[in-house]
Amino acid sequence: MQTTRRTFLSMTALAASTMALPRSILAATGQRPSLNIAVQDLRTILEPVDRNAIANVSWRVQYSIYDQLLRTDYNDNYRLHFALAKSLEQIDAKTYEIVLRDNVKFHDGSAMTADDVVYSLGPDRLRGEKAPGAAVFGNFLSSLADVQKVDDRTVRLVTKTEDPVFTDRLGAWGTQIISAKARNAASSYEAWAAKPIGTGPYKIGDVRDGDEITLVAHDEYWGGQPPFASIRFKRLPEIAARIAGLKAGDYDIVTDITPDHLDEIEGTNGLSVKGDEAMWFRFLTFSPLKTPVLKDVNLRRALASAIDREALADGLWNGRAKALNGWQLPIFGEINDPGRKGAAYDLDLVKELLAKSSYKGEEIPYPSVGNYYPMQLADNQALVEMWKAAGINVKLIICENWTQVKETGGIADTSGGAFYADPVSMLWQIIGPTNTLQATGGWTNAEFNALGHELETVTDITKRRAAFKRMQDIVEVEDPCITPLHTMPFLYGQKADVAWQPNPLPQMWLGPKLSPEPVV
Repeated sequence: MQTTRRTFLSMTALAASTMALPRSILAATGQRPSLNIAVQDLRTILEPVDRNAIANVSWRVQYSIYDQLLRTDYNDNYRLHFALAKSLEQIDAKTYEIVLRDNVKFHDGSAMTADDVVYSLGPDRLRGEKAPGAAVFGNFLSSLADVQKVDDRTVRLVTKTEDPVFTDRLGAWGTQIISAKARNAASSYEAWAAKPIGTGPYKIGDVRDGDEITLVAHDEYWGGQPPFASIRFKRLPEIAARIAGLKAGDYDIVTDITPDHLDEIEGTNGLSVKGDEAMWFRFLTFSPLKTPVLKDVNLRRALASAIDREALADGLWNGRAKALNGWQLPIFGEINDPGRKGAAYDLDLVKELLAKSSYKGEEIPYPSVGNYYPMQLADNQALVEMWKAAGINVKLIICENWTQVKETGGIADTSGGAFYADPVSMLWQIIGPTNTLQATGGWTNAEFNALGHELETVTDITKRRAAFKRMQDIVEVEDPCITPLHTMPFLYGQKADVAWQPNPLPQMWLGPKLSPEPVV
């Protein structure tokens, strides 16, 4: 079956519009410019460890509000740097001593101390079973057992077991430091979560629920003066409205651009498109424990083998996306299995698997919100047609929200990426026991979970490589619960004179350029 971009896309034309006053003129007056960004969606819970903040649309706003103990430079091969920590020493297999950076100020002007770190990573906020950050802790920092104050500038972090990626975790997500004093003074958790106090280059200004968020420069930022006086994120779900606003000069940056609009933006004087290679990916998950027809392993393998990933990536994204056939990324290095081929489009294998299966043409539900990811509905519809051509009856069900998707079972589409250069941040984080598929009862596998625990607790590279290899065998062949599709590029339309560089993850860093301080 030959698939072309024409199969998937219909071009949309927008009227030409006027251009805004160049930012260079503003800069010449000595005034820092303000930045207006139109986004596909917003979440106005701004506590970064809240379970509702685990989302692409949250990360891009919050990334410039908070600092972590360490930071990962995603545009420099995932190099780990110091941030709120100025030094780190591993005392023994499970103990790390961190000396904090001097003269770090919170958004309210108060000084950061070890007490703030102890609270931020403590049981009331993060590690407790009922803490608001319990889900983030389970996904990102599950090995952390205790945080101890040594003195006002020093803390010790103790892990439950050895953890080969613990320092990487500290630069990924979940170690954002907040003001303990301000949190304890808040009238309620809800009041706090709407306007937390962090140390990042921007503090929270005006928040209009579900509509827009304005950040204001924090001029006492330890990393230097923020380049923008303020940043306004405006929710505009329709891509045509975002682009029209960009062309009219109402917005400096617009997010979630799809390939059918690239020429329109790049063909307009003063506008450009930013973003390309991504370390974020689209996947499908299968819920056999919720969907009786999917209990057949052969059917699940057939579903995965009937997907032409190259056609999806090329046809939908016009070469901007890359087909993904497995769970190994070049940044994972020596832990990868160089001989592994991963998922492949193979209609002969599909025919063989269906013949061995108990499948008799039953309808398989495929719930989706359809409009959260760029090109999501087009992806959904193309996949249904591919399965139909292979003799598999899949029904696309458009849901109003993610709760309905989770409750429906069947096949679901999701996304995830590598927050650091190790498979713990990829396959294990996406479908481990604390994440949606297992946590909602859609699938589980005891051997896979035991191997994942080994992957994140054993330091011997040979054992880790063997565990990762076996985990892939399980989810690709023996008990499929997830299959990869393609990369999900983050493409932005913007005014050409905006000095900003995206990275390959959803986060948008809008602060000053930080000096390199690599963690050796």
